Amino acid sequence: MANIQKRQGKNGVSFRVQVRVKGYPTQQKSFKRLTDAKLWAQDTEVTIRKGAFHTLIQSDGQKTFSDLAKRYREEIWTTKSNGTVTSEKAHLAFWEDLLGDYGLSHITSAQISAGMKTLGQGKSAATGKPLSKRTLQYYRNTLSFVFKNAISWGWSAHNPVDGVAAITKLNNARVRYLNDDERDNLLKACKAHPNVQLYPIVVLALATGARQGEILNLQIHDVDLSTGKTILRDTKNGETRSIPLVSYAFEVIKDQAEYAEQLYFDLPKSNYKYLFPRPDGLKHVNIRHAWYQAIEAAGVTDFKFHDLRHSAASYLAMNGATLLEIAAILGHKTLAMVKRYAHLSEDHTRAVVEKMNSNIF
Repeated sequence: MANIQKRQGKNGVSFRVQVRVKGYPTQQKSFKRLTDAKLWAQDTEVTIRKGAFHTLIQSDGQKTFSDLAKRYREEIWTTKSNGTVTSEKAHLAFWEDLLGDYGLSHITSAQISAGMKTLGQGKSAATGKPLSKRTLQYYRNTLSFVFKNAISWGWSAHNPVDGVAAITKLNNARVRYLNDDERDNLLKACKAHPNVQLYPIVVLALATGARQGEILNLQIHDVDLSTGKTILRDTKNGETRSIPLVSYAFEVIKDQAEYAEQLYFDLPKSNYKYLFPRPDGLKHVNIRHAWYQAIEAAGVTDFKFHDLRHSAASYLAMNGATLLEIAAILGHKTLAMVKRYAHLSEDHTRAVVEKMNSNIF
């Protein structure tokens, strides 16, 4: 409905119009003539309601995107890993800031496209560089998944993301791994850093190929020093897997477990005992700034923490591991994700072929 207020200002009388339609942000405008104000109010209300007509179902004209985001957080995030939730927080916050006041039936593909354009012109808070195509794809995919849930809940009749151009020409086969000199320099920089937990975290990542989130969410009881195994529970694909701890990595993690136990000994009793705790023990340590500082000190360029995982997989391939073995260690359900390392195991493959040929000819 429309509300028209008569106002007396320095330039004379004016009429401010406010149009409120449930599920749509308030629209307002000022006019010199009452007749113009009434016409604009009528046209605006009709336009808003017509825009909602083609997708209107029982509830989507009443539920806002903020309502949808709230339910998504409460119901869907409980089924996802901490790492996935952490990445989706930024995505959902952006879309809620842009679309939160809109009813679901009023959200259009054009609005979302405009939001994607804004993202494309922005920069990463961590690196100061423009957001990558992959990051833009994540923002788009998160929103699409949120609307798919809205449809399944009967809150919306369509997914407006379907009308938004897809992010294409992604480089899905990035394989950046540390050469011997880079690895030595990085490990030295991590060991010298004031954050004493950075070094064992990086060693564990290189030795096992575990993801950063999987490592940071480890509890002390997840490490079984008697069998030399660590249990990863909060994994990206939702499945628990174990990773072996051997040689130097075993010794480093053994010392880390003792460090964590000592820290918790001096703290109030807690249900969670992180293997890599922050000083108060209530959460895992934050290594974000320490990591960037170590990378810079080591002189290693174009390298992310996740590339430690690529490094581990690459070293496995170069030391004769099969793609199936790499997939099992890294926790991939299919071989598709590890085919990028196939060229690194060519020498091993050649040896297998040569052995077969020598036996049959």
